[in-house]
Amino acid sequence: MDRLIELAAELSSVLTQLQEEASRRDVRELNPPLAWLDESNSWLKYELARLYSVERDPMPFTYIPVDLRR
Repeated sequence: MDRLIELAAELSSVLTQLQEEASRRDVRELNPPLAWLDESNSWLKYELARLYSVERDPMPFTYIPVDLRR
């Protein structure tokens, strides 16, 4: 498994733990920054999925613009 994917999974786990602990302690002041971190984590997961799907599924053909075709 790629190190980036491992670290992203660890980050997700830590964020879940932070949210649970903040909820358990009823520390509502942490809700906005935790929501921001959660949104950022979602963006990170999206970009990692996009990055790795592009590498795993290369374009099956090479596009040549019409004006460069012979």
